[in-house]
Amino acid sequence: ASEYDVNEHELTLEQISEKFSTNINSNDPSLSSGLTQSLANELLIRNGKNILKPPKEVPWYVQLGKCFTNFFMILLEVAGALCFLAYGLDRNQRVNLYLACVLYAIVIFTCLLTFSQERQTGNIMKSFKNLLPQSCRVIRDGSETKVKVEDIVVGDIVMCQAGDKVPADIRIITCNGMKVDNSSLTGESDAQSCTVTCTDDNPLETHNLAFCGTLVMDGSARGVVIRTGSNTLIGKIADLASNTEQTETTLQIEIKRFVHFITALGITMGLIFFIIGFAVGIDSIQNLINVLGLIVANVPEGLPSTITACLTVTARRLSRRNVYSKKLESIETLGSITLIASDKTGTLTQNRMTVSHMWYDNTIVRAIENGGTIGRQLFDIGTPTCAALLNVGACCNRADFDRLLEGNMERPIENRLILGDASESAILRLCHTIEDIEITRAKNPKVFEIPFNSTNKWQLSIHKLPNDQPQSNTSTARILYMKGAPEIIFEKCSKLMINGKELEIDEKIKNDFIQAYEALGSMGERCLGFAQLLLDNENTVPNDMYDAQTLNFPMTGLTFVGLCSLLDPPRENVPFAVHQCKTAGIKVIMVTGDHPITAKAIAKKVGIISSPTAEDIALERGIPLSQVDDNEVKAVVLHGGQIRELTDADWDRVLSKSEIVFARTSPQQKSQIVENAQKRKEVVAVTGDGVNDSPALKKADIGVAMGIVGSDVAKETADIILLDDNFASIVAGIEEGRIIFDNLKKSIAYTLSHAVPEVAPFLLNIISGIPLAITSFLILCIDLGTEMAPAISLAYETGEKDIMSRKPRVLGKDHLVTTNLLSYSYLQAGPIEAIISFLNFFLVLAHHGFPPHSLPGTTNDYFFEGCGKYLGFESDYQVEALRQAQTAYFMTLVTCQFFNLITNRTRVVPLWSHKILSNWYINIGLVIEAGICAFVVYTPFVHTIIESASVPGLFWAYPLPMIFCLFSWNEIRKRIAYDRPDWKISSSLGF
Repeated sequence: ASEYDVNEHELTLEQISEKFSTNINSNDPSLSSGLTQSLANELLIRNGKNILKPPKEVPWYVQLGKCFTNFFMILLEVAGALCFLAYGLDRNQRVNLYLACVLYAIVIFTCLLTFSQERQTGNIMKSFKNLLPQSCRVIRDGSETKVKVEDIVVGDIVMCQAGDKVPADIRIITCNGMKVDNSSLTGESDAQSCTVTCTDDNPLETHNLAFCGTLVMDGSARGVVIRTGSNTLIGKIADLASNTEQTETTLQIEIKRFVHFITALGITMGLIFFIIGFAVGIDSIQNLINVLGLIVANVPEGLPSTITACLTVTARRLSRRNVYSKKLESIETLGSITLIASDKTGTLTQNRMTVSHMWYDNTIVRAIENGGTIGRQLFDIGTPTCAALLNVGACCNRADFDRLLEGNMERPIENRLILGDASESAILRLCHTIEDIEITRAKNPKVFEIPFNSTNKWQLSIHKLPNDQPQSNTSTARILYMKGAPEIIFEKCSKLMINGKELEIDEKIKNDFIQAYEALGSMGERCLGFAQLLLDNENTVPNDMYDAQTLNFPMTGLTFVGLCSLLDPPRENVPFAVHQCKTAGIKVIMVTGDHPITAKAIAKKVGIISSPTAEDIALERGIPLSQVDDNEVKAVVLHGGQIRELTDADWDRVLSKSEIVFARTSPQQKSQIVENAQKRKEVVAVTGDGVNDSPALKKADIGVAMGIVGSDVAKETADIILLDDNFASIVAGIEEGRIIFDNLKKSIAYTLSHAVPEVAPFLLNIISGIPLAITSFLILCIDLGTEMAPAISLAYETGEKDIMSRKPRVLGKDHLVTTNLLSYSYLQAGPIEAIISFLNFFLVLAHHGFPPHSLPGTTNDYFFEGCGKYLGFESDYQVEALRQAQTAYFMTLVTCQFFNLITNRTRVVPLWSHKILSNWYINIGLVIEAGICAFVVYTPFVHTIIESASVPGLFWAYPLPMIFCLFSWNEIRKRIAYDRPDWKISSSLGF
């Protein structure tokens, strides 16, 4: 989508009237008659309704088809087809038919589950529609009328007042103190005052435009509609969020790579042994069946279910830590991130203006317990000046609690809904903690006021004096209160209150005021000045007939009482969370629509910036900015206007800095920042809560939205939702993401360890003609039976000691399935398990009179029903002996995996240094594994179905010494890798 490009804010009213063929009275815009009804109808037909254009929906059958063409699904589908082919070649091998049916059942179940999840999360555009009002007031043919918002057209004159949502993008033509909340669109934390004049070239900065979907906080205005539907600012954002292409998650990339490996391994092995089988004279059909079985044996049929189950387990665990994952694969991506691009307002901060500091009696004090950074002490209501300051703040204030909202007054003060702008609401909360605001105002009834406007930059009110004050000896005594921009209020004052006494303002007092004002302003806090003046009988007006036009009351000679500074304070746990991210090797940057000074101040408070910027260094050294060496600059604060000018080299320089803040950014620029970071191999997480964050949330590798204050749009676009709005919860998500990556590696290493023991019997059968040591039925019992629960139980493993101190994994290098992991599964654990299992296989056959040297070359002529005698034994005896031997191979392999599971609980850290009792699900998994194994070995009716047999108990004991060797090797391997990281061999021992 293109940038939001308008110029109507710079045009005169005459030019606006001519451009949109609407009637605007330039002398008195309040008398404008707007469009004619007939022209409005014509424009509605020509330009369409004022609704957001929905993106092209992917048909359900295309979505479903994509699920079936997932790489892992294709692998299973091909494996199923090969099983059907093998069954077609030899109808006696029913196991191939059963295996094919099971594989396709897994595919269908997994695809339908994925499809249903995707259909539930495609509702982005509906969220944008929820932001739009249903009807509004317009002027047509000179008369006020109410129309549906969707029927508004360009050129309409609309009327907005407090509580309304702006129905389209409008150019203000009359304004009566209107303020709008742009935070969800631009990231500006404070309500923006509207004007009829252009205040900035940038349409997002100027005050004479109001945007569709924003909330009117105060006042009223009339405006000409300049953009509707998808051409509005929110429409541009909607277009960005909805049309951003989805990228593959890091887990999907890793699984694709793993599937490629398994496919290549299976096909290569199949071709090699087909040639060997052909060379040794095996029947062509039988050779082909053997090769198909070999290829299928390489496919870990249960792995997709295991991965899904592991991710589901982690998702549930995350939900208990207030992190909700909409896509299971996103959990692992969260653990892979290298950069967090966080919004400020509502994410790092509370999105609630708060009085942070006060200045009175020539001292800066804190107004909140833990948020102040300058004042050492908390304000003292016991001092006369502080009491006077809070009295002005309570009375010269139009904000009030919403007393009509049911249950609002029973809530804690910080959670009550307040009608009024953010600054006045903050002052109201502070004053109410000292004394009920109704009581304070009842003591000082208001008789007159002039609301704040952006031209005057002050607010004034006149009140009756409380009866208990000595000055109120007559009923006509009044007191004037004023608040506003500190420099303007201070200019109107001739005295300063110190300890309740009024002192004449001299140069020292002026300097003290300037120093305090600059100290508070330098932290990005918004300052307000407060003053008062007692109106004696000479200055009062009979019957309180004060006039805002003639200002028939004193406007100078006031007494300056003090300053209050306000900020949107950081969330309590954010600084520690940022520190944890940095410890974990993750860069945290701020991307906000707010002012650079405010953004920099908050970034310092939360720890995103801890080093001086180039501007700070230049100021400190008294040198020009151009003389600062860029190599010594670690922190940078960039304005959105500068982003447009950045070249690739500039992006390299900026993104190489360790501490970055982007301020005054548009939604398009946020996406641009994410894109440039991704180009530089960063795995980017974007956190945000506003509509303006949604394109970046969609563009990022992982989008993280706030669950409570987050807009519906942000939550629909994101992959992860923080249910408690706590940025610190993302650290829990990162930890769980890293843990699940580790646990998936453990699960895959455990699962692949049985691949060699399962494939080796086919290889030995093809090469030497030894009867198959394990049947396909028994392999299926392992892959989809004994292995499932233990593999899933590894998902419950807690993180190893270094989980949050190690650097993020490097994409393209630190893979899910590494050379070291394959070495462990295929060259270490796998061969050892195969040798142990073969040992028991040969022991059973030898026990029945078939020594190992007698077995080569017997597979085609013996050990099947109806074959001839061999070594004096009938066919039935041969078949029973082979079935017992095959079952012994099966139970030995399961026993090996039993102990392999225990030692695989850690990848590098020795088992005894891990929390051994932290995962009781391992015990459950082992019990299930042993139970299924015993069920297969000792249940008669199962023997009939899968052609197995009971094995004498003695054969459980024979392999145990060698299994202990496997266990010992694993622990020695990890001990070397953990204790001797400097040894060359160490890097290849851990996986």
